[in-house]
Amino acid sequence: MSQDTGSEKKEQIVKQLAEDYAKYFIVDTTQERGTLDHELESMLTRLEEYGSLLDRTRAESRHTLDVLVPQVYSHYQALQRTFQTIDNLETLVTRVKNDLGKMEASVEQAEADLGPSHGLTTVIRPLFFKRDHHQTPRPTGSQLSFQPPEIFHTQDFFETSEKLASGERPKVQS
Repeated sequence: MSQDTGSEKKEQIVKQLAEDYAKYFIVDTTQERGTLDHELESMLTRLEEYGSLLDRTRAESRHTLDVLVPQVYSHYQALQRTFQTIDNLETLVTRVKNDLGKMEASVEQAEADLGPSHGLTTVIRPLFFKRDHHQTPRPTGSQLSFQPPEIFHTQDFFETSEKLASGERPKVQS
């Protein structure tokens, strides 16, 4: 019987050992599972929000392409006449500046030829330019001749109602 008792004792020790090890494998995962479920739900919610954001972006992009881009283009087309008018105005300003310079030179030459009086250049010069006075020899009366400057017309730079009706573009002179 001592052999049976030894074998029973071993068997009992093995059983006790198995029960002790079995306790290590019994784990309460409800808390960890709850945390994991919460994280998964949070991830799914963020993914759904992201998908919704992408859908809205696609819809707005479609709206932008279908509605806003044509509107911007039509406004741009409508502004073409304004752009042309601005270009013509810049050309006109350049022309006026050049013509004013020529006129001032003519007046200075006339004052030099005829003698200074309270002349026009004293009014023009402070408004537009400062030029050095040229000392030129005075011509005699028979050498004096007046050449009127070429006069520009503003209608050459801007579209009139007749030109608009005919579709004619203004001829810009420089």
